[in-house]
Amino acid sequence: MKSYEPCNQNKSATRRVLSGAHLKKPVAWLLLIATTLALAWPAPAGQPFGPGGKRGVETMTVNLYIGGGTDRILALDPNAADYLNNLVATVTGIYYEILTSQPAVRLDGVASQIAAQMPDIVAVQEASLIRNQSPGDLVVGGTNPATNVVADYLEILVDSLNARGAHYAVASTGAEIDIELPMFNLQSGNYDDVRLTDREAILVRTDLPRGQLRVTHPQSGNFTNVIQIPSLGLSVLRGWCSVDVFIRGEVFRYICAHLEQETVPQLQVAQAKELLGGPAKVCLPVMLCGDFNADALHRDGSVAYDNFIRAGFRDAWAETHRRNLTGGLTWGHDELLADPTLKFDRRIDFVFYKGGSFLPERSDVVDLWLGRSTLPLWSTDHAAVTAEFLLR
Repeated sequence: MKSYEPCNQNKSATRRVLSGAHLKKPVAWLLLIATTLALAWPAPAGQPFGPGGKRGVETMTVNLYIGGGTDRILALDPNAADYLNNLVATVTGIYYEILTSQPAVRLDGVASQIAAQMPDIVAVQEASLIRNQSPGDLVVGGTNPATNVVADYLEILVDSLNARGAHYAVASTGAEIDIELPMFNLQSGNYDDVRLTDREAILVRTDLPRGQLRVTHPQSGNFTNVIQIPSLGLSVLRGWCSVDVFIRGEVFRYICAHLEQETVPQLQVAQAKELLGGPAKVCLPVMLCGDFNADALHRDGSVAYDNFIRAGFRDAWAETHRRNLTGGLTWGHDELLADPTLKFDRRIDFVFYKGGSFLPERSDVVDLWLGRSTLPLWSTDHAAVTAEFLLR
């Protein structure tokens, strides 16, 4: 885990982002003059300075969804006499459910929406990495980790974006739970091992001039307050990743986060406090995006949303839809992404921001419908959220 850099009044955050080191005074003054002239000089045609030539930044946050109901593993009784058999059967069912969800098709649908919007920065959650070992060794007490890649959601997404002419690169990643379990291979008849590594990530455009957008200081970390599963000897890690962004004359910290589910609301609150007292505690404006698993109106019993508002963060969707605060729902598709009658019932994905630099112009919820009659019907069980800001 990389350490975050706390607020330090004696260091210029802008200078650190621009150069990564303390600058000598003449160089600093030259950079200041050059930046001022660049901001004052009219933008050449085609440069993405926002509507009407104004300086702006656009972002999107999206949960990619693994494609299966992994919660069924946590629901098993570890004290049952046939726990191992139940575990293998459950993992097997989930694995083939994920393959049936067609990750490549779903992620191409996400790429299509990102390419249509072309946000400067994208926050991604549940960027799963699935690996296997066949035959496996867990059932005979082995400990060799599975390394054969079945699906790398992050790689699939970036490749699909590039194939569409939307050029993005991974600027920062954070690893969450990393778990390997036994399953039964229905094709070979072997007991295999399957390994899930969950990740969040930040993608940034690479087709803009360096003076328009660059990022530094990638960091990541895990929360200390997490669910423990003694029967499997693991912790359900959740976490965050971040970068410091220089874009069109402005500097801010961008954080992608993924909090625990609403079934443990007090744990959510503890994780929110870790974010606010950790990577979000800097002498910079901050944009905090992701899947917070906490409904803005507490419709799921969670209250962590309030921690961010009390800390001075604003919710981009709420600020731009003040007459429709009950709308903007972002979660609720069924596990198989198969039921068109099942509606979203809560708003748990957010673009939060703090600092005088951001003036929200719009924020939209994008339901990632694949536009077809065969399953899956959607790319993910979440909607994506976009937000566009002017930079003051």
